[in-house]
Amino acid sequence: MHRVSLILLGLALMLGACVPQAVRPQAPQVELLQFNLVSLDPFSGRGEFDLRLRLTNPNSFTLPLLDSALTAELGGAAFRLTLPALEIPSGASREAQTRLVVPIAEGTRALASLVSGQSTRFRLLGELRAQLGPAVVPIGPVTLVDRDVRIQFAFQLPTIRLVEIRLDGLAIRLVLEVENPNPIGFTLEGPLRLLIGGRSVAESGFSLGLAPSGRNRGELRLGLSGLPGVGGVSVDLGLTARIPGILDRPVVQVLQGILR
Repeated sequence: MHRVSLILLGLALMLGACVPQAVRPQAPQVELLQFNLVSLDPFSGRGEFDLRLRLTNPNSFTLPLLDSALTAELGGAAFRLTLPALEIPSGASREAQTRLVVPIAEGTRALASLVSGQSTRFRLLGELRAQLGPAVVPIGPVTLVDRDVRIQFAFQLPTIRLVEIRLDGLAIRLVLEVENPNPIGFTLEGPLRLLIGGRSVAESGFSLGLAPSGRNRGELRLGLSGLPGVGGVSVDLGLTARIPGILDRPVVQVLQGILR
């Protein structure tokens, strides 16, 4: 019996040597280095942000972190975020890159705040997982980041080109091509007036969806409210780039064309 006890004690000591302080390793210190907007697409229903983090290991042993599912709070709304696996030597720092996906339906307020240039509170919290010897050891739950974030975003007007304007019986066929230079998609909508010789001859509503950094064409057939006269042809656009609850920017332009 005494011999069995000695064997069990020896095994326990060996396992203890393989798993240094496996019960309570200290959480790494985490610094948020970058919080960048990748895209905001109302048609896919989500916004995406790239995060770059610096993690510092305060323990006296190497800390091999496994993939860890964390909670990212942005403007008070909670979303899931995965911190990728990372091995951090004792006393050293390593950087990690991850992506935060924010569904527009749940994150409208936070996204509106960021797009408008306001500081928005960001918290990263949860439980990390470390592989120490044969054991997977939880660390936490802990709050890893708690600070305000902002994004660098300045809305750029879309490029609108009059591709075709053609007389089609008692109507006019109008084709517009629009290019969106922004990482944010939106619907371009509002009134459109056709003028010939400075006189309004047709009006209509216009609506066109534009993906982030995307291009699209819109075609209209405008019924004439009077006979077209002579003179220069112009299209007067009083549009708005809109994501409900997030973005509302005027896009007012006058395009010149030739009636064919």
